[in-house]
Amino acid sequence: MSARDLNGAAAGAHLDLSISRMAGDLPDVPLAAAPDAASIDPVLEDLLTFHPGWMTRSVTTHDPAGGNDDGYRAGVALEGEHRVLFHARGEGRITRIWMTAMRAEIDKPGQELWIEIDGHTVFRGSPHDFFEGRGGWRSPLALGVDASSGAFTSYVPFVWSSEAKIRFRGVPIYYQVTYREGPGAASGPTPEELARFMTDDWAAALPAPSRLQGPGPGAPLVLATGPATVAGLDLRIPAGRLKDLAVRIGGQPPVPATFFFGLASTGTEADGGWTTFRSALHAAWAPDAAGAGRLATRLPIPLAEGEALSLEVAGGAAINDIEAAVALAPARPGVRLLAQYRDQAAPGRETTMPLFESDEPLQFVALFEHLSGGRLGDRLYLEGDEMIRTDGMSYPLQIGTGTEDYFNGGFYFIGAHSNPFSGQLRFIVHDPEDSWRNARFEHSLYRLHVADPVVSRSGMRFGMEAGPTGAYTPLRVRSLGLSYAFSDHRVIGEQRVRVRGRRRVALSATDAERRAPRRLFRLREGRGITRIEVECPPGARGMLLLRAYSAAKAPQTARVRLDGRDAGVLHEMLANPVRPLAEDALWIDLLPGECGGGKRPVLEIDATGSPAPWSEIGYTLRFFSGPPAPQLTQGPAVKIFDAAGLPGGPFYVNDHSILQLPDGRWILAGIFRSEPYRPELEREFVLATAPGPGPARWIEAASPSFSLAPEPIAARALADERWIWAPHVVRDRDGSLVMVFHVGTPDLDRAGFRMARSRDGITWTREGGTLFEDLCVARDPMLVRLGDLWVIYYTRCATRESPRSGVAYRTSPDLARWSPPAMALTLGPETAMPNSGHTESPFVFEREGWFYLTFTSYPVHYDATFVHRSRSPFAFPPRPIARLHAHAAEWVAEGGDFDKGRLFFTHAGAGKGGVFLQELFGL
Repeated sequence: MSARDLNGAAAGAHLDLSISRMAGDLPDVPLAAAPDAASIDPVLEDLLTFHPGWMTRSVTTHDPAGGNDDGYRAGVALEGEHRVLFHARGEGRITRIWMTAMRAEIDKPGQELWIEIDGHTVFRGSPHDFFEGRGGWRSPLALGVDASSGAFTSYVPFVWSSEAKIRFRGVPIYYQVTYREGPGAASGPTPEELARFMTDDWAAALPAPSRLQGPGPGAPLVLATGPATVAGLDLRIPAGRLKDLAVRIGGQPPVPATFFFGLASTGTEADGGWTTFRSALHAAWAPDAAGAGRLATRLPIPLAEGEALSLEVAGGAAINDIEAAVALAPARPGVRLLAQYRDQAAPGRETTMPLFESDEPLQFVALFEHLSGGRLGDRLYLEGDEMIRTDGMSYPLQIGTGTEDYFNGGFYFIGAHSNPFSGQLRFIVHDPEDSWRNARFEHSLYRLHVADPVVSRSGMRFGMEAGPTGAYTPLRVRSLGLSYAFSDHRVIGEQRVRVRGRRRVALSATDAERRAPRRLFRLREGRGITRIEVECPPGARGMLLLRAYSAAKAPQTARVRLDGRDAGVLHEMLANPVRPLAEDALWIDLLPGECGGGKRPVLEIDATGSPAPWSEIGYTLRFFSGPPAPQLTQGPAVKIFDAAGLPGGPFYVNDHSILQLPDGRWILAGIFRSEPYRPELEREFVLATAPGPGPARWIEAASPSFSLAPEPIAARALADERWIWAPHVVRDRDGSLVMVFHVGTPDLDRAGFRMARSRDGITWTREGGTLFEDLCVARDPMLVRLGDLWVIYYTRCATRESPRSGVAYRTSPDLARWSPPAMALTLGPETAMPNSGHTESPFVFEREGWFYLTFTSYPVHYDATFVHRSRSPFAFPPRPIARLHAHAAEWVAEGGDFDKGRLFFTHAGAGKGGVFLQELFGL
């Protein structure tokens, strides 16, 4: 943000401290929790899983020349009266939208924010309505200018499978869109899950603390030892000793407790560094009448065998009268929490100050900063931009517009505040007289990257400028950066590829620091296909494709294939003719046996459809090790619903769905008909129920757990429906249940999909008409929600002309408007048949960073179910990782936890006599 837009410092309080609006809800005594059995919130669990496919990036209004002239430029596109702020292709997720302007500009009438996902509008209206809770999402997902201290901020997750676009009518002076792209980038919490996490009174669930012998000089207090994961930590300490307390994780250097617990204070302030607040990860309570302050965190801290989490005395005598409680969860092998504390002076030259640096595979999750010591009456140091470089690139994939903008504020902040993911906990003005003309300032700041972790596969450099170009001085910066590091992925080789053919010479610096050096480079431009023979070493499990290019023209788009299979999209939306030298990257998983043994898979970068000429300076292929593919086995089959023994039977159940209701009961809905098998006469869905708690109990039960519901038929075919097949039941945003199913039509290339809804899971009502139609007897729908995007998978062939069996998908923002079909999986020509019989009953679930697709291939065997896996939910390789003995398998997880819970799958069909359940081992 440019200093030219500031109105100058307004008169304010001498000491501005943040007392959270939620502070009144924080209990003085935490509730007890079972020892050694703590759970980690699913939103945090996702941070403990490495996501190498995520390319985490931002599009901002930074000065492309490296100075401080930030502001809107038409770098993306103009479309009529709208300015395109953001345009992405491929797979991705918008994780954060931030924007601001002078108040008079913000309040101008006629401004419009327009967000479009996969061709459908998900919001179009006033920016005030969107950010102030009148656009479908409320606080804390969307925050207005006052709540976010000078800027609009959104953490609403917008997921796309093929394309996303943000337009703005008016002049968006300053904005940032933080997003991720690449295989698996669509995964993550829904808006409801994220909002629940952000507002959760998590500190109330911490166990009751116990009095301990405090740490002393050379005598640390060990709070926990590995192997374990610290899931929660609660401390009560003498308030005056806050400045003397440090936290050590394993063999890393100790860090000040004031930073580790989110206060970002020095402890030497008049109030001892204390304030009352609660963020999504940290909390503190100002000292009570007895002089004790309280600190808490729920940031997971993995500890390996022999590692310890301990408290140390950074200065002074022993600290007595400490009370502590630690909640422990199971160990997370191969994951460490890196904590880097720095206390440094601004360098006085045009560069960035390092805040976090590592060469490991990591996911950056938090930054805390304390700023002090600036010039009298001057806060220009807040003009410094963050620059985040990953994977050895010179070009920062994230570059900001100001320090307060990074912390989700604007115009040097309105004042102290605390939000779930960011805040300025304190703003201290020393010598405030004379309108702050001779004042010095202190800031305590935090930003939590829970919803938008910064991912790097081979190292990260996080730097921040001091002032407009980095040359501001004097300034003292204390900071703590936190990141999870992962040991399973390591660089094992690299291949550099020179671009040949007709090239031209250009001279440019990288779009980064103002003093970034200019250099000569040769580039090739065009709209063709670049082919590279990949020299990957044996044992390589993944490959990072890095491109150096010129961003002088945009947009540039290319589809990437490896040995003919789709590997993703490279798309660059932003033009920078001032300093065009740039880099981008794409992660590609390598299949077992794809490398080594003299094999050289061919990488194709297909830019034939690029709107602007595709530019190439050179490519680097970086190869990584990784864990091997899982070896899957299955347990014995146990009958959970007896259809053969029902009065009037025998009956069979074919494609079906299982879901748990809010009261703990489970429902099973499925195709129901008397034997023998007559699919053209399947016109009813049976409804059965079972008590809780869930599948582990069903496996152990002496008799089938499911029995007919009081209303045993959930739906019957209507007069215009030749048959109805494959009900799939999910929970909608409002808590109601949605059933989507196939309906038979006279034209098998116009098979229909329809929907019913229920409030209780028992009584179902048809809703609307046909959702869409598709070819090759399209059937067996499975509905899932990624972020705020609905995805429906179903059986379909590739095309009429090439009817290879496959699994298609469509997306929708609201279950009413559906995208055109796309193929998530297409099998080989040997599977061609008019009804795509090799890919029946598809089911997709996510587990520990991978998506799994299962389907039944009855031409192989009636009970042949194949398992495929991919980082992306939209593109599965045709080669399976396992074959299971099951027909029409549906998947359930103990406790609903597909990430860590025990996995079970069903088995049903004609002649089976009901529905069976088996446990899966190896995932």
